[in-house]
Amino acid sequence: MKTDLSIAVFALTLLATLAVSYLGRRHEARKQGGALAGQGLSKWLVGLSAGATANSGFVVTAAVGLGYSVGARWLLLPLSWLAGDVLFWIVFPQRINRVGAEAGATTLTDVVVRDLPLRRKRVLQLLIGSITLVCLGGYVSAQWVSGQKFLMGAFGFGSVISLLVFAAVIVIYSSLGGFRGSVYADTLQACIRIVGTMIAGIAMWVVIARDPAAFWTNLHRAGPDFLQLVPANGLVAALASSAGFAAAALGFGLGQPQIVTRYLAGANPRETQQAWWIYMLFVQSTWLAMTAFGIALRGVMPGLTDPEMGLSAFHRAMTGPIVTGIIAADIFATIAATSNSILVAMAQTLTVDLGRPRGANSTAHRDLWLPIAILGAGTMLLSLTLHSTVKDLALSSVGIMGAGLAPAMIVRVLRWRHSPASLLWAVIGGFAAATLWKYVGYNDIINEAAPGILVGLAVNALIARHGTRSTTNPSA
Repeated sequence: MKTDLSIAVFALTLLATLAVSYLGRRHEARKQGGALAGQGLSKWLVGLSAGATANSGFVVTAAVGLGYSVGARWLLLPLSWLAGDVLFWIVFPQRINRVGAEAGATTLTDVVVRDLPLRRKRVLQLLIGSITLVCLGGYVSAQWVSGQKFLMGAFGFGSVISLLVFAAVIVIYSSLGGFRGSVYADTLQACIRIVGTMIAGIAMWVVIARDPAAFWTNLHRAGPDFLQLVPANGLVAALASSAGFAAAALGFGLGQPQIVTRYLAGANPRETQQAWWIYMLFVQSTWLAMTAFGIALRGVMPGLTDPEMGLSAFHRAMTGPIVTGIIAADIFATIAATSNSILVAMAQTLTVDLGRPRGANSTAHRDLWLPIAILGAGTMLLSLTLHSTVKDLALSSVGIMGAGLAPAMIVRVLRWRHSPASLLWAVIGGFAAATLWKYVGYNDIINEAAPGILVGLAVNALIARHGTRSTTNPSA
């Protein structure tokens, strides 16, 4: 009976998500032309949809698991990310919106390749499109794994059934809504995430208050460094790690197509810039809260075999069916927001950047449903073969992709000197440097996004300075 009621509450969330996706489809169908810069999103839609997309399954699975397994030091990750986000929001979103409007941009790639010679443009399109599909394929696979763990923990479903059901639901509503449906659904899911975070915190406080002595005993058994933000003799490592994650946040804002499209679609540069406090407040409050929840969970349920399932496992064991259903809806919304946005971005990459000649305008939902279905099925099958944690899949995809694409975006948005060759090699250099950095294992010291972005910018500067066709033309 308890499970049935929880599923019923969860089902209401699915119906609401389908409804707003359909509303987005209706609104998008009225638009003439497909440029996202003409979508006219308000600061609330930009901030909440970008925040929900950024949150991802990492927050409700990996962040909880890291807090549970390692302790307070993982609070440094969202705080380090905040430093990179502050730099990004001071400099870039309004400029991305302005450049996107000038270029009539639909995708991140459009911003990078605008006004380049046709042959060089096509090569860069193919390179960026390929990197996008590979990295976003890994990122969305991490979301499928998160969704699988969510359904297994919340309702006790089998692993394969959990994966199939979760992926199928996301693919259906992503196909239904298109880009604007994705924005509307993300905004709804952000609101659900806020409510779910508050409920989870209150529920944890109530459970701890029942037996505080046992709670503190379990936390002390976790080890002397568990509650330390910076472990003894670990200051240098913490600073290096923080710098790397700050760079990853900058790369995330500039190099993730599913995020960049939100800034391209803002009503104007001023409206887009004003979304900064909505985005950062949402991301930081929910991320910090979930890491803290994981830390507290170690004192309440110290024997979990898979801490990444901790949020749903806690509510399934400790709270009533209605609260469990709300939390299930919250976890679903958090993972679904990112999965949906990534699938739409991958479909846009496949149809616009890789498969459609420049100058063809088409981002309507009817053009995306088939590639969304194909990409959703393909990444779902890929996730069946993966054995990495959500943390490893998500951070690797974000870091490497940001390193490859952020340098070219920085150069184009800030109108730095460049040439077609310098942009091409900046992408190759950033991607290669980040991949090599991770391969040799240095990402345990500092995230691969930091060296990748630096190498990409250095390569662009070197080639543009010595090339014969470099330009600083504001329209280039």
